[in-house]
This record gives sequence, structure tokens and C-alpha cells, in this order.
Amino acid sequence: MSSHDAFRSTAPRALRDPDVLRARLDAVRTEPVVRPLNDWVDNLRGRLGDGDSVPWFDPASGGVGARSLFLLEAPGQKSMGAEAELRRTGSGIISIDNDDMTAQNCWTLRAEAGLPYQESMHWNVVPWYLGTANRIAAPGKTEIQRAAPFLHEVIAMLPALEVVVPMGRKAQAGWAACRARYEPKVHTLPTWHPSPRVFASRPAARQEILDVLLEAARLLGAA
Repeated sequence: MSSHDAFRSTAPRALRDPDVLRARLDAVRTEPVVRPLNDWVDNLRGRLGDGDSVPWFDPASGGVGARSLFLLEAPGQKSMGAEAELRRTGSGIISIDNDDMTAQNCWTLRAEAGLPYQESMHWNVVPWYLGTANRIAAPGKTEIQRAAPFLHEVIAMLPALEVVVPMGRKAQAGWAACRARYEPKVHTLPTWHPSPRVFASRPAARQEILDVLLEAARLLGAA
């Protein structure tokens, strides 16, 4: 079993376990599939300045070998770790294994669709945290425009990329400014944001997301 396989989770919210989280954090700069991406994160933190915080890419994901990319809008509080001065409530990693309902929804839907996490990656169109210590904020047009060059930099590190799934309107707006550069090689499959709020307000959203993930699996030959 490779070191990458050792990170595979068998149930949602794996990063609530301190030992699992510690192992994952220890690997963010050493696991080969994410080392270039997390070197980039370290560099981006320096470029942004002003205390902007960017979480790490997940060593359990496909990293630079990812064939699919799932884009949400901006990091949530459960992805913010000790390096974010006022927001020490989460893992410090963008992961479907985070201890929150959105991550749990992603984990469960991916399992149902037969999409292996080890061949894909989750990220955000705005890679830094927005909001305060107590309240997250959604990105506006200005933040999305500011972040666009950084998304291009990430895509450039994913040579095997075949499918992008922008989840929610903000993510779709961010990807819309980029997608023409990568099509037709990269397929775009937009869908709902997988938050519990969306699921509560739109009963059909869960099935619609699952249908999109099943289509992604079909395109990738995973199902």
C-alpha cells in the first residue's frame, strides 16, 4: 500500500480524529501528489500578504494527477487551521473529510456515484478565507475577479484534468471566466452547492448533484 492509499477514509468526517488530522497535516508538504500544489499555496500566502489565509490541498486527493476538479466558492471555517489567526476551528485543509455537513455531503455523494477521491480534487474559485472569526462571507464579483489568475495557476498544475464540476452560482461565475481556455479537453458539469442549506431549501438538489456526479463518473470511466 502506498502512502497515498493510507489516507483513504471509510466514512465521512475522518479529520475530526486528531490522529488522522495530524497525519494528514504532516503530509501536506511531503506527499508527492500534492507537494507542488502546497508549495504553490505557501508561495501564494506570501504573495497575498495582509493575513489572507489559504488552506492546504488534501494529501488524500488526486493532487497533480487529478482527472476531475470540484470547485466551490471559498474556504469554510472547518478548513481553517491554526495558521489563520482568528479562525482556529478546523483542519487547515480543503477536504471531503472535514468535520462539517458540506464535506459530509460531498463524501457521501461521491461514494454513491463511484467517484474515487484519489483521482480528483476539491478547491475553491476564491482560495482564501472570507469573513470574520464568527461568520463566513460569500465572495463577490471583486473577489472572484481577483482570484481568477490563481485558479489558472492551479489548472496549469493539473495536466490530467478532464472534468470540472463548479458547485453553486459563485463557483460557476468564477469558472465561467476560465472555461473557454480549457475546453473542449475539459468538460464542465455545473451543479448546486452541496450545503445543508441548499438541500433544505431545494429538495431535488441532492439528486441533481448525484446525477451530475454520475455523469462525471461516466466521462471518466469510473462507473
